[in-house]
Amino acid sequence: MKQGPYKRLWHGWLKHYRGALALGFLGMLIGALASAGYAKALQWVIDAFEASERSVIWWGPLLMIALTSSKGLGTWLFQVNSNAALVRTETDLQKAMHKKLVFADLAQIQGESPTALSTRFTADIMLVRQSVIQIFGGVSAVLILVATVAVMLSIDWVITLTLVAVFSLAVYPVNRIGGRLHVVSRETQDDLAKMTGEISEALGSIRMARAYQLEPYLQRSAGVVFDRLLGLKLRLIRLEARLAPIMETLSGAAIAALLVVVAWRLSNGTTTLANFMALMAGFGVISQPARNLGKTFAMAKQGEAALDRIFEILDLQSTIKDPAKPTALTKGKGTLSFQSVGFSYPDGKVALHDISLDVPAGAMVAFVGRSGAGKSTIFNLLPRLFDVSEGRIMLDGIDIRDLTQADLRSQIALVSQESVLLSGSIGQNIGFGREGADAVEIEAAAKAAAAHSFITALPQGYNTPVMAAASTLSGGEKQRISIARAMLRNAPVLLLDEPTSALDAESEAVIKQALSELSKGRTTLVIAHRLATIREADIIVVLDQGRIAETGNHTDLLAKDGIYAELFRLQFSG
Repeated sequence: MKQGPYKRLWHGWLKHYRGALALGFLGMLIGALASAGYAKALQWVIDAFEASERSVIWWGPLLMIALTSSKGLGTWLFQVNSNAALVRTETDLQKAMHKKLVFADLAQIQGESPTALSTRFTADIMLVRQSVIQIFGGVSAVLILVATVAVMLSIDWVITLTLVAVFSLAVYPVNRIGGRLHVVSRETQDDLAKMTGEISEALGSIRMARAYQLEPYLQRSAGVVFDRLLGLKLRLIRLEARLAPIMETLSGAAIAALLVVVAWRLSNGTTTLANFMALMAGFGVISQPARNLGKTFAMAKQGEAALDRIFEILDLQSTIKDPAKPTALTKGKGTLSFQSVGFSYPDGKVALHDISLDVPAGAMVAFVGRSGAGKSTIFNLLPRLFDVSEGRIMLDGIDIRDLTQADLRSQIALVSQESVLLSGSIGQNIGFGREGADAVEIEAAAKAAAAHSFITALPQGYNTPVMAAASTLSGGEKQRISIARAMLRNAPVLLLDEPTSALDAESEAVIKQALSELSKGRTTLVIAHRLATIREADIIVVLDQGRIAETGNHTDLLAKDGIYAELFRLQFSG
């Protein structure tokens, strides 16, 4: 049976901090009893004054000081402990979501932009925290109501039950409004993620947009999202605003009922002025908590919507798993065999059909073809970023699904078009190639990648910090760091995803030399768009609509006068 979002939040997360929450609840209870005590204390004080008890002059003020001090202590206990538990829970949820996304199947997270996903770590988490704080406040309000009503019942049960009956009329309309709030809040959080994505896209493409004078288009596109978000926010405001008049009207009705019943009971002598003043004090105590319950209900519904989005990530189930009894492979030779491999994306799009290919250890294989032919899909299948839908891929005679993901990926090094650097130092970014590598090994890899000279020329050398989103390194420098990382990995299989496509001629020449050094003795698979870079490949595989159309070396394929020859003529028609 599926648990409700708040019940799941309690059992999975908040329960770990039940000690702090118990202290917070104790603070709530102390505050509620102190608040309820005001009505009884006022009754005692007025009765004492009417009886001309002189001692009330000293014990009356002391009693009020004791009640206010107790309420202050209870409030402090509640705020410190409940907020501490929530902050820790918030961090736990963020860590769990991050871990889930980092290890999730690539296909599961490609449908939503990274920027939109990041809003679940910020806006959604913040809304959950606010809603739970509001719920805790609602629990405190309920305790105050129960304790105060109990005191009021001891003073005059007829009048008290009249007030309770009046306030119970709020249950139905508040519940209906809450249901609508949940739906609108979910739509608002979804659109907030879209808005964040729009802003990120606009800023990320600002250079191109200005070059093509696309600023008005970006404004219109983002404006549609902004306006929809505005509409949803206004709906939330209107729905929440409906709660206030309901509660205020009922408060007025309760006061009217109180005055009528008290006047009637005073006239027939069944109550006293002290009782009346005490009941008025009690009503003053419960009126604000009663009003807050409406706000608590509204906020709780919004929190449910945010929790739904958070649990969507936490419920992701990876289909790419390690085998129960994996085959060990510490250092492979790099022999590859694609046996009738087929692959379809989750949406049903077929990317590869019946790919069969044997690659000897140490060979260089180039994959060419028009855009969408399936080249990148093969590169994603080999390290099991996706799993084959049909057939199998063998590494040194072992089905790659029989290896642990860690063992498999330790056999593979990658250099792609985009030189991906993570926040840290240059030395750390090279060191990511192999865990535990020392400074000497990192420097040796940098030298082999022709990166040592420019790194040592930097003010902090290998300790120079790198910001992933704002690096001052050139494209060629970044690529040499990527190659150094692959050098350090020293894996038998090397994947080159057109690593020189975005470089100038001078940088390309340096990178080619480094790649030539890196490829020695390794099984190298290359995605090539510029055919001049793969003339020396041992095997050239021409893909067309997910199938192998041609295989051979450069000379053989030109002689066949097929797709490869056509692509070659297009590139070298001059």
